Amino acid sequence: METILLSTADNNVQASLLQSALRNEGIESFLRNEHLSTVFGNIPGFQIEIYVFESDYEKAKEVLKNGFPELVGDE
Repeated sequence: METILLSTADNNVQASLLQSALRNEGIESFLRNEHLSTVFGNIPGFQIEIYVFESDYEKAKEVLKNGFPELVGDE
């Protein structure tokens, strides 16, 4: 299965909250750059990336939009 980038988070707290909300909706998610983000902070390119399976992407976008509007990027 293919994964797709859902959003980025500036810190582990944001990423964990979003992952919990996704999990509550039955959506599995994966993090990338979580350790780099801890070291480099809010430098662009070093945010935590949250990925979901492509088949869950639309549902995950709704979870993101409804619960975490600050993490919704411009499309």
